[in-house]
Amino acid sequence: MKDDKLKYEIKERHNIIHVPNGDFIYNYVTEHQNSTRFGLVFDIKKDQGTTNYRYQVLYNSTANFNGTDSYSTHIVSIARGIDEAIVKFANGDPNIKAEFDLDLKDFPKLGFEGYQDYIASANGPSVFFVVSMVIFINMLSNIVSEKETKVRYSMEMMGLKRSVYWTSWAIVYFIFFFINAFSTVIFGKLFGYTFFTKTDFMVLLLLFFLFGLAMGSMAIFITTLVNKVKLSVLIGISILIIGFMFNSIFGNDILCYLFWSDSISQNWRKAFSYLIPFFNFSKAFVDIKNKASSTYNVATTMISEGEGYTWEDLSSKPETAYSNFEDTNLDYMEPTSYTFYYLLFNIFLYFILALYFDNIIPNIYGNRKPFYYFLLPSYWKNKNIYINERSWVKNILNKYPSKINIKNLDDDVQEHYKYTCEKSNKDPVKIVNLRKIYGAGKSRKIAVRNTCLSMGKGKVLALLGQNGAGKSTTMNIISGLSPPTGGDILVYNKSVRKYPEAVQSELGICPQEDILFKDLTAIEHLRLYSGLKGAEDSVELEELLINRLKSVQLYTVRNARSKTYSGGMKRRLSMIIATIGDPRVILLDEPTTGMDPVNRRYVWRFVEEFKKDRCILLTTHSMEEADALGDDICIMSRGFVKAIGNSIHLKNKFGNGYRISVLVDSENMENLKAVASQMVPGIHLADDSAGALIYDLSYQQANYIPKFVKYLDENPDHYVNSWGMSQTTLEEVFLNVIHEDSKRKFKDKKEELKKEE
Repeated sequence: MKDDKLKYEIKERHNIIHVPNGDFIYNYVTEHQNSTRFGLVFDIKKDQGTTNYRYQVLYNSTANFNGTDSYSTHIVSIARGIDEAIVKFANGDPNIKAEFDLDLKDFPKLGFEGYQDYIASANGPSVFFVVSMVIFINMLSNIVSEKETKVRYSMEMMGLKRSVYWTSWAIVYFIFFFINAFSTVIFGKLFGYTFFTKTDFMVLLLLFFLFGLAMGSMAIFITTLVNKVKLSVLIGISILIIGFMFNSIFGNDILCYLFWSDSISQNWRKAFSYLIPFFNFSKAFVDIKNKASSTYNVATTMISEGEGYTWEDLSSKPETAYSNFEDTNLDYMEPTSYTFYYLLFNIFLYFILALYFDNIIPNIYGNRKPFYYFLLPSYWKNKNIYINERSWVKNILNKYPSKINIKNLDDDVQEHYKYTCEKSNKDPVKIVNLRKIYGAGKSRKIAVRNTCLSMGKGKVLALLGQNGAGKSTTMNIISGLSPPTGGDILVYNKSVRKYPEAVQSELGICPQEDILFKDLTAIEHLRLYSGLKGAEDSVELEELLINRLKSVQLYTVRNARSKTYSGGMKRRLSMIIATIGDPRVILLDEPTTGMDPVNRRYVWRFVEEFKKDRCILLTTHSMEEADALGDDICIMSRGFVKAIGNSIHLKNKFGNGYRISVLVDSENMENLKAVASQMVPGIHLADDSAGALIYDLSYQQANYIPKFVKYLDENPDHYVNSWGMSQTTLEEVFLNVIHEDSKRKFKDKKEELKKEE
């Protein structure tokens, strides 16, 4: 056969074929895979009359593999047959019968003792990564839950500083991660895994603890980017899956250490080290396990115990399997201690990023700081938070001029606008040209339209309006949660636009959402918010808290967890929380929603007593509540202030006067109608169905009412079976005031927006 026949297509098989040389065999089997089982290369040399027979057996392990014998007894058979043939050939006598007895046998070996320890060490990066991730996902869920339920923002309105908020979470999970790390090391030693038993306790504790803190810092950073619990948990699970797969792959030292070789750009390795905590965890784990854990020797199928890992080993570069590869350069390999430094860097990096993004990303109310806020001198220096009242009004009117025609408003509203901006006005709370716009383009909505309000001390201002009228938006702006688009609010000479934190120290707030923790009791809530307000523990404080619980009928359930409370009980507790710290301005956003009539009266009584020397802003949909508590009542509609004044003034101005209902027999109805028309000129018959006559009398007809009432009471003609009289209710006033806005069509919305541009 010749070399040009190497690619010859095999059409028939032969037992033995003679070939020119050994190179031909190598080339042939390369071209024709698994078509040849054995190859023999002979090297026969004569030296001083002695003939040396040497041969080499080339063996195809794939074609001869039987699953039980690593080297296959076929090799023994071939070698025995060749040796017998050589003996016969060397003696020149084919009748010579040569016999050789060969056997192939492994050395004795021990069972797989310690194999489970090797498995635990080999899969350790993935397993122990998951242990810390349980706390990581819990952290995401809990922190974002407080954002979604708005509990966090309610606490900020009550005076909680962001730095204190994040520090409290850091302390809580610092303890959790320490307990987790300590328990992991202790149980690892108790179960006897060599990774734990042959490694210094402090090395392991520091590794698991720093990794937990790094993942915790990453969790805090992620919470600043999301506002929904479901989304945060989904992100946490995604990171869990990615990290598990990453550690499963790079838990192998050859793959892990590849990042420190010259075959991969070190920029990738640095990026992973600086940004991915579980990359550093995997590297440190592999460093330690290679020296401390049991290893499996493939050639001998034996488990070999590690020599152990000490604190001093942190400063030395690990020995790797790449030491056997001549073409692999590991000059970039770093000591294990560097991974601990990277984990510390991860902790501080993500925590600082969390603090920064928490300030510059808009919250659910749209409030945020400029991205350069930390460069402003006011951020680092003490500032004078008090503003000159006169210059403030002038500056606001010049900077944020009204975009509505005030002359088109009700005359009482016009007068109140003027009073709010007067220099002689000494009211503690002033709202000047307040304006709030949400969205842009087609989704643009004006929630508040240049509102001007003034709140006097010792009074309750009841704010009425339909859903979307701008009540809660106004309250959110006062509390500093939502930034105003235009205008400003002055609270005891502190500007909401410039110093919202300073204004919040003056406020007590009961938002629409209950600011409660489900696992805290009523008394624990009051103590918590007292601490936020800076109140010190004392006997007097405890007595004050008890008295306030008694005033709203919550004393008997003071030690029950809030998750067991009914909706009305939660509202009462939230309302009491708003009064903690004796704030000078209190915002009550629908405080009696869900309350029964009895407990509602207790709350009304408490508010009436508590308003002394304080300003209280109350929003409600209950006209009865507004009538009972409101010293002044402001009616809003579509962002406008439509009417303002006390209850009697509004009823006289916008009400229908008085209503008289008379029940008569059908045969006497016409007679009574004639009498009524004679006694009260111009009287209006509103209804005459079902045997009842209902008359509406205006305030201009009030002079005729006594005479007509006397007639109905004496009933000289026996026409009247029964009668009753009532004055216009606040609900009727409210409906009359917003009547035009209720009928307004949405088609003129665009034109209206253009006018206010």
